[in-house]
Amino acid sequence: ANRMGAQESSNGNYGLMGASAVVANLNKQVQSARPWSLLHQCSLDQWNSGHGAAAAFSETTLTCNGIVFKDCSPAFCINRQGLLNVNKSEPFFSFRRKSKFTKMAEHFEYNHIPAHLSSIQNFHVNSVLCCQGHTVILHLVRNLMTQFGIIDLKANKFLGIFGNQRVEFVNEALRGEISPDGTLCLIKHPTTKIGGSGFVFQLYNINTRELVSEVDLAYNHALFVFDPRCCSSRIAVTSFVPSEDNSLSLVQVPSWDVITTNSRVDDFNSSLNPSLKDLKFSRDGHLIFAVMVTSGCHCKERKARRFQPIDVSIYVFDGDTAQILHCVQYHRYACGQHSCLVSYMPVFSECGSRMAIVLNDLETPIDHVQIYKLPIRGNLQNRCRIRILQTFPPETLKLLPLPRRLINYLCFQPDYL
Repeated sequence: ANRMGAQESSNGNYGLMGASAVVANLNKQVQSARPWSLLHQCSLDQWNSGHGAAAAFSETTLTCNGIVFKDCSPAFCINRQGLLNVNKSEPFFSFRRKSKFTKMAEHFEYNHIPAHLSSIQNFHVNSVLCCQGHTVILHLVRNLMTQFGIIDLKANKFLGIFGNQRVEFVNEALRGEISPDGTLCLIKHPTTKIGGSGFVFQLYNINTRELVSEVDLAYNHALFVFDPRCCSSRIAVTSFVPSEDNSLSLVQVPSWDVITTNSRVDDFNSSLNPSLKDLKFSRDGHLIFAVMVTSGCHCKERKARRFQPIDVSIYVFDGDTAQILHCVQYHRYACGQHSCLVSYMPVFSECGSRMAIVLNDLETPIDHVQIYKLPIRGNLQNRCRIRILQTFPPETLKLLPLPRRLINYLCFQPDYL
């Protein structure tokens, strides 16, 4: 695999390039640049003031001061999702110890949980487990037992509860994701079997709220993500195969059959725990990104930056074979243990052919952003999609004179739903 360090900045001197110049610069370079070439570099302030949008990134929030599992969850950032804090001085919160409730939990409990569930049935929100589009899955607690709730944010409606567990889980023990077609929710949590000490995957049907399938995990720290090309039938998952703690597998669901496994993900460690922080597919599903960071907590020194930045490594794998293709390494002034993942995770452009990261060099405290060209994989159809998405803004796609299934394909809908 090719290993590449993020290119150094030039002492923070980024010039006065405007948004239109960013577009012209990218269009000029993107045709001739090789995969993983640096297409654009700017300060974080420039990114926020227009460079990100000009480079066709709809997700432009790259930093968050929230603490993971307190203010944010691995799947939900209060800053990125635009969540507003509820005034804690309101009488609604006066009867409970405020230190036990997060900003995120307060918001959803106050605004989205029906009053009879909160006050009469004693349901409380612990965190957001996962979200996709307008659907949000909440971690709920009632009488010291964990359950999961479904919310439709567009209709502002509470849809129901599923997955009643025998005990109350801490937020750190849970991981969840909704399938690309919105029909299934896969949740990882500690087993509740008598005598059990490990973790399990439980797959639920969101519409019926019934358990579809479950499987015991070989390692408690396994991470997973749905393949965006499939409606709900395939996931990428780490450390899924017994005796393979440094592995990445493609797995069929709900049968849990292993399609293929790469037994060597990290070149320097035998286990992916605790360095592996997140796993995600590219928008078109042809690449898998495993994000690893150095361990250690620097929260007290973060503002003064009296410590070495964390090392971030993005390992890139083939979405069909799980074989490693590339590695990008860079530095970031953040806490790899408690910082919101947004502060060091990559984001992808609307066309899916560019990746942006926020990073620091060791000579200047300035945060800056670099945009890299991703390899274009797949058939001619996918290449045409990238070109179309680089030409037309997202809000105009549904207005194009094209068949519905083709419009859905341009919007990265799985199997052209």
